[in-house]
Formats: sequence, C-alpha cells, structure tokens
Amino acid sequence: GDEQNATELSLEGFQYQTLTAKLDYLQHKLTEMDFAIKEDRRTTDQKLSQLGQVMGNNFTTLQNQLNNILNEQAAIANQKRMRKEIQTLVSKKDSNTVLSQQTACANHELMRKHIQRIVTKEDRALLRDYSDTTETKSPISSCKGVTGKHLIQPTANDEPFLALCEETSFGGGWLVVQYRFNGSVDFYRNGEAYQNGFGSVDGEFWLGLEHLHQITSARKHELLVELKDFNGNYVYARYSEFEIGSEEEKYELKKLGSYTGTAGDSL
Repeated sequence: GDEQNATELSLEGFQYQTLTAKLDYLQHKLTEMDFAIKEDRRTTDQKLSQLGQVMGNNFTTLQNQLNNILNEQAAIANQKRMRKEIQTLVSKKDSNTVLSQQTACANHELMRKHIQRIVTKEDRALLRDYSDTTETKSPISSCKGVTGKHLIQPTANDEPFLALCEETSFGGGWLVVQYRFNGSVDFYRNGEAYQNGFGSVDGEFWLGLEHLHQITSARKHELLVELKDFNGNYVYARYSEFEIGSEEEKYELKKLGSYTGTAGDSL
C-alpha cells in the first residue's frame, strides 16, 4: 500500500513539474511575443514617422510646385495683358502717325498752293523791275498783240500765272500751252502734274489743264498744233474752236471746231 502511494506521489510530482515546465515555456513565448509586438510597434511607428516625413516633404514639394505654376500662370497673364496694352498703344501710335501723315500731306498741299501764289507774285515783281523788256507790267487777259512772257489773268476771279505768248504764226495772238523741243523735261507725269502744269516758260513746259479751262471758258479760242521734226519738216493742225471742261467735268474736251492744216485731223 505504501509503494502504491509513493508511486502516485511520484506521478503527481512529475506531472506538476511537466505542467510547470509548460507554463514556463508559455510564459517565455508570451514574453517573446510581447517583445516582438513591441518591436513591431516600434518599427511601425518609425515607418509611420518616416512616411509622415516623406509625405510632409512631398506635400511641401507639391505645394511649392503648385505655387510655381500659379506664379507662372500669373506671369503669363501679365505678359498677355502687357502685350495687349502695347498693341493698343502701337495701334494708337500708328493711328496718330497716319493722322500726322495725312495732316502733313494736307499742309504740304496747302503750302504748295501758297508757294505757287508766292512765285506768281515774285514773277509779277520781276516783270515790273525789268520795264525795258517787251513784257507787260500788269496781268493781261489774252495774248492778242503781245509776244514773250506775260502774266495772264483770264478773269478777275482767276489768279494770274506766267505764260508765253507767240506773235509770229498765223497772225499772232497765240498762248503757248505746250512747248517741247529737246526732251529736257519729263512729260511722263501723273494727273496732278498735268492739272497744275510743270516745266518753265524759259524751256520745255506744259501750261496745265486748270489754266486751259480758265482761259478757254472765259472767251472763244482757237487751237493751233505745230509740229517740226529734227530735219526741219513742218506740219500744223488748226481748229476754229477749242474749250476744256472744269475739274468737276474731268477736263473733258468740250468744244473742237472745224479742222484745217497739213498734219491731218488727229483730234
């Protein structure tokens, strides 16, 4: 009976020891797990902290990039606004330039007319100074009975102009409206030049359509065209009546009488 009790006590002691060992083992594992959990938590916290720093840095970088983009867009908008303002200023400047040029052209035209009048007055003074010549001292209305350079004033409302009178052909009294003999004056000109006249009565010249209108509309006139080549061959065409229209009528040939002559009736 004692041996059986001893055996039972031994078994119970062994089982206790075994249970204690298992408990110790479990305690050890729990300690390891607790340590591992704490280590994982520490590692996770570090990673989260690093991730937070990276995200913070990335956010700062993105914020900086966004600010740069906004600044660039603002700069582009300012550049466009300045470009429009500059274009507006340039347009205004161009408009002012065009207006100034138009004003200058108008002033130039007015000055040209004044100069023509001044030159006419100077020519008149010159004629008065040289009283020993065959030229008259005051304007005349036609070339009847005179020769050489004279101031012609068809009517009292017309401005006098210097002209050349011819007294040798067909009884005289002719006003020379065009004279060409050596090609020294260019006759390839625009309408304005032919309206106002060009050249000089001392050489080659064209009297001008406006003067022709003033003369031929004031009283009846004939037209004589004389031609001579370099070999001395001479022909002429004479028309019994001749009148030129006004500027409003585009200086049309209003009247042309009957023809006589040797040059042929080209008109």
